[in-house]
Amino acid sequence: MSSSGSGNQVRASHILIKHEGSRRKASWKDPEGRVISATTRDAAVSQLKALREDIVSGKAKFVEVASRYSDCSSAKRGGDLGKFVPPTFS
Repeated sequence: MSSSGSGNQVRASHILIKHEGSRRKASWKDPEGRVISATTRDAAVSQLKALREDIVSGKAKFVEVASRYSDCSSAKRGGDLGKFVPPTFS
């Protein structure tokens, strides 16, 4: 998350890799859910760790990785989930 510069709003982005335990086993890149159903949770976590390493090391840009690998429809926007006001905890 990063500050958006407009009040208390923040902008969030993410990369989602679905797996056999996911609630909905379909995505924009796997409409039938065949790959997702065959992906273990451990394999999804390993893939995310490898993608993170590529981003942190500078080998890849977050937006490009999200656009290519994320199972979320936010992939079309480079993983961007938009702006929101985070909850406050008392």
